[in-house]
Amino acid sequence: MAQANTFTTPKGIAQYPWLSKPDTKFSEEGDYKVNLILSAEEAAPIVEQINAAFAENMQAEMKKQGKKELKAANPPYMEELGDDGRSTGNVIFKFKSKAAYKPAIFDAKGKPMIDSNIWGGSEIRVNGTIGGYYTSLIGVGVALRLRAVQVIQYVEGNGDGATRFGFEETAGYEHDTPDSFQEEAPVARVTKPELAVVKEPVVEEPTVVKTKSSSDNSKNISDIVSKWGAKD
Repeated sequence: MAQANTFTTPKGIAQYPWLSKPDTKFSEEGDYKVNLILSAEEAAPIVEQINAAFAENMQAEMKKQGKKELKAANPPYMEELGDDGRSTGNVIFKFKSKAAYKPAIFDAKGKPMIDSNIWGGSEIRVNGTIGGYYTSLIGVGVALRLRAVQVIQYVEGNGDGATRFGFEETAGYEHDTPDSFQEEAPVARVTKPELAVVKEPVVEEPTVVKTKSSSDNSKNISDIVSKWGAKD
C-alpha cells in the first residue's frame, strides 16, 4: 500500500474491549484491541474503504512478488450473527495495536481519560488506520490499527459481575476493588443511566465517503462484504 488510510468511525457498541491494559493471552507483549459493532448503514462506507485498501495492497504485493495471483487473508470485519445463525444486519470491525502503542482515550467532550475501565456495551467511536500486510502462510490482507477511542456512553467494570453468576448482595466481607480492575474478555451489560455520558463528541469527522441512502446501505451490505478478495 502507498500509505495507511486513517479514519474515524461513527458511534458504535464496544465488544471485548482491552483498552485499559493489553491482552496477553496470545502473546507475552500483549495487544490493545476492541471490536466495534455498527449498523449496516453506518458500516457500508467503511467496508468499502477497507476493501479498496485491500485491493490496492493486493495489486502491490502481486507486482512485488512477481505473481499473478496471491492468497487473500481474512478481512478485519464480519457480519454479526444472532443466536439463530442469521445476520443481525450489523457489522463487527476488529481493531488492534501492539502494547507499545497504547490508544488514547477521550470522553465525549474530548477530554483525556487517564484511568478508564471500559467494558463491553460502552458506546464509542474509534480512530484507526488501515495497514496492509503479506505473509506466505496467511496471504495478503489489511489490518485495522487502533489509534484512539472516544467514549460516548461509559459502561464501567465492577458493576454487576457477581450477579451474572447468581450471587446476590448479602452481609459479610466487603472488598475494596481497585479502579483498574478488569476481567479477561469483559462481558457486555446494560448501560446504567447514571453512568451515561450523552454529550456530542468533539473529534474529527470520519474520512469515509457516505453512500447515497440508508436503504441502499442496509440492503447491499452483504454484497459489499462478499466483494472481499473477489477478482474484478
